[in-house]
Amino acid sequence: MRFVANFEVASDLSVVADGQVLKISDPREAFKTLIRNIPRSEFTTPFLLSVHIYFDAEALDGADDIAEAHLATCLNMLAFTTGSGFRKHRIRQVVGAEPSAKGSMRDVRMWGDRLEYDDPQPFLDNEHAKTIERLLEFDIPPAIRRALRWYRLGIDASSLDDQFTYFWFALEIVAEFQKPADKVNDKCPRCQSALYCEKCETHPQHRPYAKQAIRALLMEADNGCDDSTVALLDKTRNSLMHGATLKEIEGSLPDPHESVVDTLGRLLWKALVKQFPREMFDGSLVMGMPSTYVHYKTTAVAHIQTVVPVDADGHFDLNFTGFVMGMKPFGPPQSALPSAVRLTSEQLDHIRRLSYQKGDQQEMLERIRQNVKEQGGQIYALVISTDMTTIRKAVERGEMGEWQDLFRQFIDTAQVVY
Repeated sequence: MRFVANFEVASDLSVVADGQVLKISDPREAFKTLIRNIPRSEFTTPFLLSVHIYFDAEALDGADDIAEAHLATCLNMLAFTTGSGFRKHRIRQVVGAEPSAKGSMRDVRMWGDRLEYDDPQPFLDNEHAKTIERLLEFDIPPAIRRALRWYRLGIDASSLDDQFTYFWFALEIVAEFQKPADKVNDKCPRCQSALYCEKCETHPQHRPYAKQAIRALLMEADNGCDDSTVALLDKTRNSLMHGATLKEIEGSLPDPHESVVDTLGRLLWKALVKQFPREMFDGSLVMGMPSTYVHYKTTAVAHIQTVVPVDADGHFDLNFTGFVMGMKPFGPPQSALPSAVRLTSEQLDHIRRLSYQKGDQQEMLERIRQNVKEQGGQIYALVISTDMTTIRKAVERGEMGEWQDLFRQFIDTAQVVY
């Protein structure tokens, strides 16, 4: 079946004219690509290229994976031939493109706009500043400073492959830094026992190889790390360093395959901790470890049927309007911790009534109404930090109104929720 996918690509380059369309046809007829500028009127809007890819797939389900592979081929060649950066920004639609009568209905899979920015996790406190000051009392060796840099880059990398690779760089640096000077025996490749030279009547020895140093480091970092874990990480490293991707080798990885990044990241963190003096960790330091290093993103996807316009050249106009797909955040942006207020049942009923009435803060009242729970015979409502700022300002300024008067009754019960 024939399909067309609509991508937006962030690029350092643009087509020389906004109305010009670049056409790239695969010699083996695997795909055809149309590239054009998406003009913008404001600098706050990122420049993007519109990339339409025509290709064949067995069904709409899974067609986006094939389209992604063709997009990667195009972006690789664009980067190779221009020396400039091209990055997938998002996918908008995949449309069934089988020849049919004009105006016929087509299957369309639409991806909604992701939230442009996520709220941060309120976490940093004075205790973390004190922890950093305490750790900086230790004269960190240059090698460990380099390893800490790669750990930071690995945390921030958006690609799973890059995350694993950067974590591995850090691991190699630490392993090489603390590699013991004492020599170890050469081992039999089959049974791993020490080899013996009959002529010299001795066991040949050498300084630990990098692979052996990494194994020793991982084992020392975590008592739960075993040979199978070390073998898994080493195999993954070898595959990535020889050009494969985690997606390509996912059949040989635990399910889900992303977990190998978390395994390496956590072991690396423990190995880095052990590079600091043990007496520093007396219970006074406050440190955090993420539940996952993987950067998951949520988006809305819909399967619809509609008529898709066709331009004069017979290509689909995938910028058609009439449908809006998006994700609506729960509330306004916030960076601080939320607060909990204690209510009576009558006050909660009052908030419910106000949340159904038209007013300047109806959405805020509805958010509060949706976050109510009873605990220990008391009623508590969770108020996000942005809303709490609005409420406190209104109360402090002496604003008059039904919701303002209501919050004056219990604003003094507000406590930050950690």
